[in-house]
Amino acid sequence: MSESDAKEKIRTAIRQSSYVWRTATSLAKETGIPLETVLTLLETSGSFLRAYNTNASGQSLFTTREKYLADSTWNRRLLDLLANKVGV
Repeated sequence: MSESDAKEKIRTAIRQSSYVWRTATSLAKETGIPLETVLTLLETSGSFLRAYNTNASGQSLFTTREKYLADSTWNRRLLDLLANKVGV
């Protein structure tokens, strides 16, 4: 699978999710892409955002700009911006 195909599978999984934020582990399981590849793409691609906070298990959380902007309220985005949680 090419890098662009893998990115698109990850973007699709995030877009179709009922959650705004997803872990790399959950994305790897859903897409069938190896965890290391998912992590590399999430951390090096400008297509994805990483949350400042982690989930209860300490895992990093990721989303796309489009999902974040579409599913987050304006006051949530303002609070995140002020807290420097997300660089949108």
